[in-house]
Amino acid sequence: MYRYIALPLAVILAAGTPAKAEQREWREVFSPDGTITQLYVKKQVDSPLSPFASMAADVVALQETGPSSQRFDLVFVGDGYTSSQMSLLRSHAESKWAEVSSVEPFRKYKNYFNVWLVNVISTDSGVDNDPTRGISRNTAMDMGFWCSGIERLLCVNQNKALAFAANAPQVDQVMALANSTKYGGAGYTSGGLATASGGNAQSGQVAIHEFGHSLGKLADEYFTAGTTYTGGEPSWANASKLTAAQMTANRTKWHAYIGRATPDGGVIGTFQGANQYNYGIYRPSENSLMRTLGKPFNLVGLDIMDAAIAAKIVIGPVACAGYETSRTGSLSTGGNAYQPDNSWFQTTASGTHRACLDGATSSDFDLSLQKWNGSAWNTVASSAGSTEDKTVTYSGTAGYYRYWIYAASGSGTYTLGYDAP
Repeated sequence: MYRYIALPLAVILAAGTPAKAEQREWREVFSPDGTITQLYVKKQVDSPLSPFASMAADVVALQETGPSSQRFDLVFVGDGYTSSQMSLLRSHAESKWAEVSSVEPFRKYKNYFNVWLVNVISTDSGVDNDPTRGISRNTAMDMGFWCSGIERLLCVNQNKALAFAANAPQVDQVMALANSTKYGGAGYTSGGLATASGGNAQSGQVAIHEFGHSLGKLADEYFTAGTTYTGGEPSWANASKLTAAQMTANRTKWHAYIGRATPDGGVIGTFQGANQYNYGIYRPSENSLMRTLGKPFNLVGLDIMDAAIAAKIVIGPVACAGYETSRTGSLSTGGNAYQPDNSWFQTTASGTHRACLDGATSSDFDLSLQKWNGSAWNTVASSAGSTEDKTVTYSGTAGYYRYWIYAASGSGTYTLGYDAP
């Protein structure tokens, strides 16, 4: 996340800086153990887009649950993925979405998100300064480690990332993935943009923390030892100069939460240290995702994030909600499709398959589950009839499976939700 600080002229001159001082900014730096620090670094200046540059790219719906006017639209873009690595990009994006949607309140609203993947193609595979400093690659969005001399700070050309993201039907948040297994990431206040390493299992936590800033307008809850806050009452809902007694007396900030249990452990109170300052300012809980990656949001932050997402979506019945995997498509009368993605999936254990098909209004779309017997696909369960919504349940052994959808009558879009053992 960026924070801009205008230094007084007297301070600049005292430091021997030329009258036209170079611009600098605060950057959050993330460590693999979850700790977060801030460094004051040279401001990143992105090259402007050429007026003749084409930012067009194909868009894939990883999850489409409704019209963008009623949904939260999360867009993934990738850098350092060549034309032959689009399946790898998709795998990385699906993994990051699974990581994000396992954290509350994203998990609660999972079925109210549209998740888009923009297939950004790069000339070279990988990003700059990976695995070591000094390596340069020709990529679509200029991503690279060692940004501002900080190894795990993963920067991107914001102009290009947001231009590619704009190919999606709607954009609320953008996650730029680097084709790398190295841990790293960064957050940007403009455009709701965060970066993460696509092939690193931990890096998605960076983006979730940054969503706390860009979506929830939450302050950091970590601090630098020995520093003291001397400003006025902060505007952030999760940082305050007031003690618990003062909040209660004035019925302000998180007074209504004090003493309540919090997901990150303990109870809500006023804990010394927040927004990078050690003294003179308080946070709601001992530890949370806004202080340490891998922790949940505390109760105050959780409710703020919940409200921010709820304000964007339209709550209502979601057909085929609550399933682990979701796919959408469109069929005309007599048409058919195989899911997922005109392919199949594998289960390595026996168990129950559950699926729900929500067909277009006034349509009759049939649903079947098929299993590979070694030489052909056999239908093992099906649901037909005149209703628009169909369900299938099947208890099966490990193997290869796929769903077949057939438009017996009517045309339009459908949503398939399914669980596998």
